[in-house]
Amino acid sequence: MIAQAVFYVFAGLAVVSAILVVLQKNAMHSVLYLAFTVLSVAGVFFCLEAEYLGAIQILVYGGGIVVLYIFVIIIVNLKEVAREKRKLFPKVFIIGLPIVLLAEISAVIFASRPALPSASGTGVAFRTVAEELFSTYLIPFELASMLLLAVLIGAIIIARRKLLHDPD
Repeated sequence: MIAQAVFYVFAGLAVVSAILVVLQKNAMHSVLYLAFTVLSVAGVFFCLEAEYLGAIQILVYGGGIVVLYIFVIIIVNLKEVAREKRKLFPKVFIIGLPIVLLAEISAVIFASRPALPSASGTGVAFRTVAEELFSTYLIPFELASMLLLAVLIGAIIIARRKLLHDPD
């Protein structure tokens, strides 16, 4: 009972902070809410007794991705987001698509009502996960690392170009 309440608290915090990531106008505040979202999702993993996934969530996303975003914001020096003039169709699409997806997900969840799995205490060994990651999923793993490297290089190039062309 208490574990389920803690699960719902972490899940609620994750959803609320994820919404705040999108709604923030200040980029640094958005990244801080993203870090809070990552930590909340890690809490959800810990409640589901998936300690490995929770630790990876904290180490990879909390320690790596969020810090990378903070460095990019500092390098690019994002202070304010310029207001954009959008036509009606993009506004309807931006607001309507998440609402339609939320309604669809809610319909699927409430129609099927899957039972929560019981904690059996048997899990997959770390060695098995590592072998699977570096054999079956090696190419996606390497592609993700190359994508992160490309983002980092792009941020450095953009920041350097701004410093070279900016008389300040």
